[in-house]
Amino acid sequence: MKIEDTWKSIDSPLSVDEIKKDLRSKPQDVLRKLNKRLWWKIVFIILFTPIYIAMVFYLDSWLPQLLFGILALSHLVGLVFFVRRYRKAKALNMATENVVETLKAYTANIRSTLRLEEVTGVVLYPVAAAAGFFFSLLEKMTLEEALQQQRVWIVLLITIVVLTPLADVFAKWMNRKTFNKLLSKLEDRIQELEQD
Repeated sequence: MKIEDTWKSIDSPLSVDEIKKDLRSKPQDVLRKLNKRLWWKIVFIILFTPIYIAMVFYLDSWLPQLLFGILALSHLVGLVFFVRRYRKAKALNMATENVVETLKAYTANIRSTLRLEEVTGVVLYPVAAAAGFFFSLLEKMTLEEALQQQRVWIVLLITIVVLTPLADVFAKWMNRKTFNKLLSKLEDRIQELEQD
């Protein structure tokens, strides 16, 4: 179904109120909100990346520098990834393409973006936990002293084992809270359009 075909099939003009109501309840408003939420993910990456980069230069021990460097590099790669996905989402045009297929592509883009973000997070949470652990620990002792103590290794392992699943659950919860309601609305609308 193309917009032009629908437009040509309309017999009577719609009132301005009907058009506004329709736009607010249809995919356009949902798409706008989803795009805005993707944009906020980009903003958070832009805000946190300089902090990780600054930590690399602030710290004088090689291990925390390495860990914060990995986080900074990952955020830079994530920034490029999110900007590309955001542009892809914004580039989908329902006016010139099949509406149902466009909405399906949009939904798939958002879902795959979130899924990849969650998988990447599981890899980076242990790195972030270790970076924070050593950042805090190095205020009390040198890196060499810390690496020689078995107790430090045990606490580090416990920290990673506890924080990684907690961070993963929290990230998934945040994505569900932020995106699922809107994605469900969009998928319901796709089903309505497919039945028409």
